[in-house]
Amino acid sequence: METHLRVTLYGILQERIASELSLTVQLKNVFELRSYLEEKYPVLRKIPYLVAINRTISSPESSLISGAEIALLPPFSGG
Repeated sequence: METHLRVTLYGILQERIASELSLTVQLKNVFELRSYLEEKYPVLRKIPYLVAINRTISSPESSLISGAEIALLPPFSGG
């Protein structure tokens, strides 16, 4: 079954790829999402990032649900 996902990117990921991605894919969990995105956007392999689902940092086993708010979060710095 295909899942419709809208992924928001922040920081350097936004600069290198896009501010938002709209995906229709057959992925079950965050591990599969990361693998898919890193294949499509190899720059992701070089930048550490976390995946948040509905504003909660997720684990690789976290399930993907159509319509969930997904964010890719690189390291942030500020002052």
